[in-house]
Amino acid sequence: MAAGDAASVRLTALPDPATLGDWYDSIARPIPAPAGGSASAIAGALAAALVRLVAGLTLARPQMAPAHAEAGAAAGRALVLQERLHALALDDKSALEEFLTALALPRGTDAERVRRTEARSAALHRAGMVQRSVLEFAVEAAELGAAMFEHGPRTAAGDAATAVFLAAAAARSAYWAARSDADEGGAGAASVTADPKAKLERAESVERAVRVRLEA
Repeated sequence: MAAGDAASVRLTALPDPATLGDWYDSIARPIPAPAGGSASAIAGALAAALVRLVAGLTLARPQMAPAHAEAGAAAGRALVLQERLHALALDDKSALEEFLTALALPRGTDAERVRRTEARSAALHRAGMVQRSVLEFAVEAAELGAAMFEHGPRTAAGDAATAVFLAAAAARSAYWAARSDADEGGAGAASVTADPKAKLERAESVERAVRVRLEA
């Protein structure tokens, strides 16, 4: 979700980044701003874009006609994943804004402290759910990248492998971000069920398989 010293947080407007360069600048600012969570989503979106590239190269080669159906399906699904992961980067930003709003609430009375704690926990829960979605879509991007690594042009194998590696990194980061948000929100790591862990293991298994192929 965010980086920064919560004790010195000042709630300021966080403009929506319009370009990839805007995201770099937003993430790099040494203030509470979209950071690891948004970066994971962007990495996943870039992985999906690479899947689209390799699928498109496959479709452009008549001699690869046997792989065209799979490539067409991969290209279509990768576009959906790219758009959803990009949207999740913005959702992570919104979750941060909700968290900062919660931190700014008064805490002079018991009732105010309860309200602030509940608002903070709700924001962390939302941030964790965003990262679970990043994990889910990144795993799918990794699997599509692996399929294109197997069936796409050999000249684009490096691009497909990069898609897998980026997607697996996004999945790994999202999993641990969700764990962190659960811990900070008071839910504990137990609230991150076996299902997200199994999804992460799928991405890492795909990543290992591609790495083995590259090293052979």
